[in-house]
Amino acid sequence: MAAEQNQPPTLLDGVRVIDIATPRAEMAGRVLADLGAEVIKVEPPEGAPARRLPPISDAEPERSLYWAHVGFGKRSVVIDPSSPTGREDFIALLRTADVLIESSDPGFMAEREFSYEHLKDEFPRLIYASITPYGQDGPHASRAAADLTVEAAGGLISLQGDGDRPPIPVGYPQAAFHAGVQAAADVCIALRERDRSGLGQHLDVSQQAAMVWTLMNATGFPPNTGGDPPGTCADRAAEQGLGAVHPCKDGYVVFNVVPGGLGLRHATAFLKRIAKEGALTGEMAGIDLDEWAAEIAKLVQTDPAATGPMVIEATKQIHEFVAGHSMDQLFRWAVEGGYMMAPLLTSKDIAEDPHLEVRDYWVEIDGRKYPGPFAKASLTPLRLERAAPELGQDQHLLDEAMAGSASPAVIVKGENGASPPKEGAFDGLKVADFAWVGVGPLISKSLADHGATVVHIESATRPDVLRLAPPFKDNAPGIDNAQFMANFNSSKIGIALRLDTEEGHRYARELIEWADVVVESFTPGTMKRLGFDYETLSAERPELIMVSTCLRGQYGPDASYAGFGLQGACLAGLHRITGWPDRTPAGTWGAYTDFINPRFGSAILAAAIRYRDRTGLGQHIDQAQTEAGIHFQGPLQLDYFENGRVALGAGHDSLYACPHGTFQAAGQERYVAIAVETEEQWRALRAAAGLDRWTGAAYDDLAARLAEKAGIEADVAAWCRPQPHDDVIAALEEAGVPVSLVQRPSDLYADPQLEHRGFFVTLDHGVMGPTPYDGLVTRFSRAKAGLRKAAPVLGEDTHMVLSEILQKDDDEIAMAVAAGALQ
Repeated sequence: MAAEQNQPPTLLDGVRVIDIATPRAEMAGRVLADLGAEVIKVEPPEGAPARRLPPISDAEPERSLYWAHVGFGKRSVVIDPSSPTGREDFIALLRTADVLIESSDPGFMAEREFSYEHLKDEFPRLIYASITPYGQDGPHASRAAADLTVEAAGGLISLQGDGDRPPIPVGYPQAAFHAGVQAAADVCIALRERDRSGLGQHLDVSQQAAMVWTLMNATGFPPNTGGDPPGTCADRAAEQGLGAVHPCKDGYVVFNVVPGGLGLRHATAFLKRIAKEGALTGEMAGIDLDEWAAEIAKLVQTDPAATGPMVIEATKQIHEFVAGHSMDQLFRWAVEGGYMMAPLLTSKDIAEDPHLEVRDYWVEIDGRKYPGPFAKASLTPLRLERAAPELGQDQHLLDEAMAGSASPAVIVKGENGASPPKEGAFDGLKVADFAWVGVGPLISKSLADHGATVVHIESATRPDVLRLAPPFKDNAPGIDNAQFMANFNSSKIGIALRLDTEEGHRYARELIEWADVVVESFTPGTMKRLGFDYETLSAERPELIMVSTCLRGQYGPDASYAGFGLQGACLAGLHRITGWPDRTPAGTWGAYTDFINPRFGSAILAAAIRYRDRTGLGQHIDQAQTEAGIHFQGPLQLDYFENGRVALGAGHDSLYACPHGTFQAAGQERYVAIAVETEEQWRALRAAAGLDRWTGAAYDDLAARLAEKAGIEADVAAWCRPQPHDDVIAALEEAGVPVSLVQRPSDLYADPQLEHRGFFVTLDHGVMGPTPYDGLVTRFSRAKAGLRKAAPVLGEDTHMVLSEILQKDDDEIAMAVAAGALQ
């Protein structure tokens, strides 16, 4: 007991969550448990379905490693819904709860009088989160769905895979994880809002909308350039040449020669390493690589097509060089040389990663290893101490609730002296946003979308790389014409500030002093060199919260390694499992972990803000993006730890469904995604598609279908191929089979379900004009949440920030302009 009393507090101490989610949302409760909430998994007598999902422990056939991952930290109570007291038991437990998480099909809870509408009057403080494939209502709300079909409906699958084969999903199901972590983040936001208003609300989370947010810059192409990203979708079968993934002695590395800006600098650095090893050959041997890079940079501006042969030759040199070296040697050079080459780590490689050992990442319970915390918090560290519970392990919690001895947490309206928020959960919160590219800006954006004043700090002398990346409005490159940048920074205000000038540095420091929260995503050590590190800032301001997010975390042997979500997906094991078993991995689309980490980051940051409201104390959050990314293949990591199995490219293979894949329909590169998980779905597909040779009760069993996967899927492919995709979808949707068009980004704007939810929001940008932006994944029933304004033009709000926030007069601002500080 004394040891427990000496432990540091957790972020969600005192929060009780009732978790009745299906596998499509188990990660929501898992993340809340990691943050310190008491998460009670309410299960029927046979146990939650997640307990029976593979992978399975070879040594303990009753041990699901899926459940071991998603059930970690939870408690288990059994309630028999068919018993005379089942409803009474559940209501008694609900009386003690702050949050309810459910992911049943729309209408299921209403039929049993357990919907939010049925409960909200009796439980006005309850935060009720519903996670479904398409949302609670709309034309596709009742459509049968599987993880594969939701990923297809959200557009990700259309962007992945080899051009001469059907498109593929990520090598482990992702939609449930994306939506589950998003739901956890939104619960944390709703808890903060409830502390101020005294009221709960309904959170309607769409898995499809969550998947749209994995498309990186792809949604910006159709409205701004008139088409999908080059080389994808209808053009995916075009000749690709050498890609970014290169075989090496013991695996693969990823490295791409990008003819411009940051990418060109990294390519030049690596080519210099090759030259140092005496391995540059042919026309590149002996050339001045700095002059070579300068020529490419000039051609990019004048004749981009002329860079092609130069880039191809450099890529060939890299391809040949890495073949003779190990992943570890190549990565050591990358860390030392500061260029973005990453190894495609397997679950085995991750288990042996010395950087993770130094960061004390792995958690061990009862002799078993588990992935560790998704972020490190300096004051309230995530305590991962409870393995997934046995069925009914915590039945005493129900007994206490029935006896009336469990005390519900009482939230008094306005208990912190704050008035109910008028503009969202973070109305009045002040944020200094030094982040750039993906993860950091999306974390700070999550605060801005809920009412915080977020000042985005950047400079034309060091512009965010997204300002230099497509898509550009009307295909016209320009620092204020990039929808990539705009989409990630809506709802913010912007200031142009050179931190390398005396005045710019001083104003940045004053913005930090003004702010409640600082978000930064620089290479570790940068903020310290500026005098903006948390240790320095918090000495006088213990209430300050700072989020530092980078690939490998703030310390460890690889902390200086710079990269984006592409490299993060490689180091987290996701790139290696995405591709065909007989080929070089195709890998995940774009900077994939850049869309995993903002969900985790928003969750812990919202919880930290709430904790500060209650205690007055801030803290430093160290988010290592690869460490969070590992959780999105967590069951496969446990499969290695417990069974020694190493997951590789999965293609269309699934542990959970058969048939399972994308099948070509009539038309240029048009595919439908079909996934059959249950006996009922299989029988419906067999009848609808005329799969007569697979008749028989034996094939009702998933294991039997998996044994005949090739033959079954060949027949499904033959049935789909001559038909228009609309006909395939209509037939299977009517039969209740999970199906979706493999939607392209251009299809999403006509998607009736996204239109029903008002997902895309048109905002009037200062240069680009009215442009569609990606909206929120979750609909909040009561609090104001949504995009507030278009992203700022570079420096758009500089004068306002200096005059209104920092209270500078016009003469001082004019002097700062003359000194070159405001650019």
